[in-house]
Amino acid sequence: MTEGRPPSSDGLPASATPSAPGNADSILLKIWDEVSANRPSVQVTLDVSDRWRALTKEPPALQIAVALATLEPKLAERRAREGGTIELLATQISRQVLSQSLQRGLPFSPAQIHQMLEAWLVQNEPLAHGWPGRWMLQTVENLSSEHPLTPDLISVLGRIRARARGDRLQYHIPTKFDLQVIERITTLIDPPEGDHRPLPVGAFAENFERWMATLAEGKASIWRDLALLCAEVGDGTAPRKGWLTASQRLVDKIGRIILSERISQLLKETIPDPEHPDRSLDILKGLLWLIPHLDHAPLAGEVGSFAETCFSKITLLGPRSVRLGNAALWTLSEMAGEPRAAAELFRLRTRIQYPSARKIIDKRLADLADKRGHSVENMEDHGLPTFGLDESSALVVPFGGARVELRVHSTGISQQWYSAAGKPVKAPPSEVKLVHGDALSACRQRIKDLEGARQTQVVRLEQSWVENRSWAFETWSKYFLRHPLRRPIVVSLIWSIGDHVVMPDGEGLRDVTGTLRAFDPQARVRLWHPLNGDQQTVLAWRRRILEHGPTQALKQAHREIYVLTEAERATRVYSNRFAAHILRQHQFKALCQARGWTYALMGAWNGGNSPALALPRQSLTAVFHVSMIDEGPRMASGVAHYLSSDRVCFNDAEGGAVALEQIPPVVFSEVLRDADLFVAVTSVANDPNWTDGGPDGRHAGYWRRWAFGELNQSAATRRALMAWLAPRLSIADKLEVADRALIVQGQRQKYAIHLGSGNVQIMQSNRYLCIVADQKAKEIDNIRLPFVGDNILSEIVAKAFLLVDESRIKDPSILHQL
Repeated sequence: MTEGRPPSSDGLPASATPSAPGNADSILLKIWDEVSANRPSVQVTLDVSDRWRALTKEPPALQIAVALATLEPKLAERRAREGGTIELLATQISRQVLSQSLQRGLPFSPAQIHQMLEAWLVQNEPLAHGWPGRWMLQTVENLSSEHPLTPDLISVLGRIRARARGDRLQYHIPTKFDLQVIERITTLIDPPEGDHRPLPVGAFAENFERWMATLAEGKASIWRDLALLCAEVGDGTAPRKGWLTASQRLVDKIGRIILSERISQLLKETIPDPEHPDRSLDILKGLLWLIPHLDHAPLAGEVGSFAETCFSKITLLGPRSVRLGNAALWTLSEMAGEPRAAAELFRLRTRIQYPSARKIIDKRLADLADKRGHSVENMEDHGLPTFGLDESSALVVPFGGARVELRVHSTGISQQWYSAAGKPVKAPPSEVKLVHGDALSACRQRIKDLEGARQTQVVRLEQSWVENRSWAFETWSKYFLRHPLRRPIVVSLIWSIGDHVVMPDGEGLRDVTGTLRAFDPQARVRLWHPLNGDQQTVLAWRRRILEHGPTQALKQAHREIYVLTEAERATRVYSNRFAAHILRQHQFKALCQARGWTYALMGAWNGGNSPALALPRQSLTAVFHVSMIDEGPRMASGVAHYLSSDRVCFNDAEGGAVALEQIPPVVFSEVLRDADLFVAVTSVANDPNWTDGGPDGRHAGYWRRWAFGELNQSAATRRALMAWLAPRLSIADKLEVADRALIVQGQRQKYAIHLGSGNVQIMQSNRYLCIVADQKAKEIDNIRLPFVGDNILSEIVAKAFLLVDESRIKDPSILHQL
């Protein structure tokens, strides 16, 4: 309230009563003309107007009158007709006048504030633009601290809140500004009972409020204070020192174990939804920042899983929450003393493809490595936690009298449950589910963490070929061969050590003849690549794997190799080996992401891009050129359904083309293997809906040529494996492995299942038979395969079992074709 001015009859300062001086319009017109004539740029600056500067020194009543005159739209129209300031510029100047008048704290009356709020409500622009709504709300807040709000003010504020929420719109995603407006107005017209400040508006806060209502009053108030403190984090990238000091006092009152358990539950329950932004998730962001100061070892995996969820993309909307994802990454990087946190960062580096997140992860890992005096690679070698596994790669988790035994294998994690009586059972006993629910959830998270770490190590070893990594034998023995998580992976693979190629077993390291070999501690160890062995050696290792096992963690002995062809020597800087294929774009993008290639969906809005694989060790980038099919079908968003493949090439750091002969043979082979995989998996030749040649039948020739055509490298490897597998199946007498297909003799017909695409042809009539195999043959589960991951092989075997006896076929869509 302004001092020295007697109050009016409504309790407000006398200058705030509606008594606008008659010259307010002329003053505003003068300000318009002076700003228009003297503005130094496109920005509106009131200080260039002498009349504005003079007005700021005149009585508040006159300043208020001029501010209210800005709300009159006909004044700007009249000025424009008179040849003065153009209407748009006049509107911009008026809004500046009102904004700065509000910021000066002038004593506006409730009726005058109501007039301004009505103008803000009905404007065409979003609430964040146009009239200075932010400062209008500040004026209302100042008024409410001195006087109750009038019914008219409460009414207009409620309508503004409804607009911010989009109550009358079918599709409306509130902006950050809208959420702030909702929160401020809710505080004004629906103030909380008592002295508690409200939590930010949002579904997360509402759930948090309901949970706090179940607590004792004293405990609830501490949790509320912590939630309010966490809500203050805003857009910060890391907590301030003062914030951490204040939070630690509340953490001490709540207890670290209790707080850890609550955060764990919230991370499991929360899935950010970009379609419905929730500002109250800042509370969870603050809680994430507290984790490094808690008993955080069990939380590392949950924080990593939450980060992965946050960076997962929603079609047309992007990542679920970059803010929370970045907060989770910061948290993991601050948990420097916990090996599981570093392991999670390494895992996320292989899982998250969002560019800014990848940069953050790489920077966090580089900073951690620098602190520890290691390279990033050595830090990962030495820092992988054991996850509580014993020397046999097993872990027993008790649940009262019952227990589960977890065991790491080369291809996954097995679990064997035992009842309280010690009897093996297939699933958790009922008493475990009833009495130990929380412990069971924690165990499932541990299994998830173990499998994520196992997969990361497999990917990392596969990448070691391109990265040309090697280890001293004593280092490899300590951190790989004897590490309980890595050992099952390591013993399933073939290694090049010194001058010998060996495979570990229970007694030592044996070469392909079974001879035990010993090595100097400094001998160099590399993951053996079949490109580095002669054909006889490769076939010998394949026979040993097939006959004696184990199932390899990655496709190694049977790995496809790609050597430079004469055609590629002729083209010199590119390979056309995988050109001219029609690919399904969404599946193609997913596979690119899984293999570490960067690629963004193409559509009507861009000129195209091509998948690229960074090869930092060689200072190269591999590029697989693709393009949208002209006039091909598109989604409603404009994203193209199909692509056409083109050449594969390698560029140096400056983007120049590099001759293929200069590319290291293993690097060349691995890049082309990826390209072959992309084509084999995503080609429309595998799609029965393309039997008519796809849209308008334009690609019928391509489909026929590739659906039953010559085998590529991966299909040729599949043929060799099928030749070994077929005699071991119960239907072996009905099978024959031909050059391109598995021949199946049915009761009615003879069929050819293509070993590349998995497509089926009725041989007598040369007709295509459309079969969608919904499950794999159970018998194949009882046969140990040399490697995992060949889904087409499983599909071929399932189709073979289906076709040997057509009388068992129940699907009417298949029967109709027969």
